[in-house]
Amino acid sequence: MLAASSFAYEKEINALSAAMAEKIVRADRTSVAVVDFTDLEGNVTQLGRFIAEEFSTALAGAGKGFKVVDRTHLNSIVKENKLSVTGLIDPETARKLGQIIGVQALITGTLTPFGDTVRVAVKVLDTATAEIIDAIRGNIAKTEAVNTLLTTSLTLGSPPVPPEGKQGEFLQTIEARGFSFHLVSSKISNGTVIFSLLINSLEKSKELGMFKSRFIDSEGNEYKGNEVKIGSHSHWGHVSSDLIADIPVKASLTFNGVSQKIKRVALLDVHCSGFNVQFRNILLSNRTK
Repeated sequence: MLAASSFAYEKEINALSAAMAEKIVRADRTSVAVVDFTDLEGNVTQLGRFIAEEFSTALAGAGKGFKVVDRTHLNSIVKENKLSVTGLIDPETARKLGQIIGVQALITGTLTPFGDTVRVAVKVLDTATAEIIDAIRGNIAKTEAVNTLLTTSLTLGSPPVPPEGKQGEFLQTIEARGFSFHLVSSKISNGTVIFSLLINSLEKSKELGMFKSRFIDSEGNEYKGNEVKIGSHSHWGHVSSDLIADIPVKASLTFNGVSQKIKRVALLDVHCSGFNVQFRNILLSNRTK
């Protein structure tokens, strides 16, 4: 059964990449780059990066005469030029990548869970205009391995130093819509849960709005947030703050009336202006005064 699932997955990826190769040739593009695939909110998971790697390899071996930029080289260029190619690609980023890397097209994709499958939607973008040249879609079976990759968020780039000068990794990091969200801690005490974050604007200074959010515990119980805070701004319902590029700002979400028995959070759904950021499978620690 495992062999059959693996074969079905590879067959679908090969079929999609072969069809995409034909579309690239028909569009008369001679050089392409494949960026990380995302969910519909622009978040990158392990599955999104894995599928992008698979597509890049398959397209490079298609033998259709176009050049595929090595993704390791692509990531190095992105870091050197302080670009963000995670999340939804905007026209400015597409043009910059086209100029710096020298590619005529970008391959982007979204992954959407749909019952027992994951819908894979792949697009070819013109780097001069960010317009869609062509597109294709297919489905892969949601096996246990695929689902694990799908629900695992990536820790991307080099995160800033955690608060209080403590070195080490954050609990989780998600990039979305030009921001990076670092989950620093998740603590419970006397029925109150506080999630502490560091938030970065990656490319340029811009405003971020955050709303009262929610989380779901491992037993399926849902809790609504009470206080939202970004920097020095706090409110029970909504706050916004102008973030300066590459300067991390502290933020927090507070939830009251939570059962002290909770040890794990299945989903933290952070509501921002125009998009959501979702952290999954978070352990709670006891907060000490």
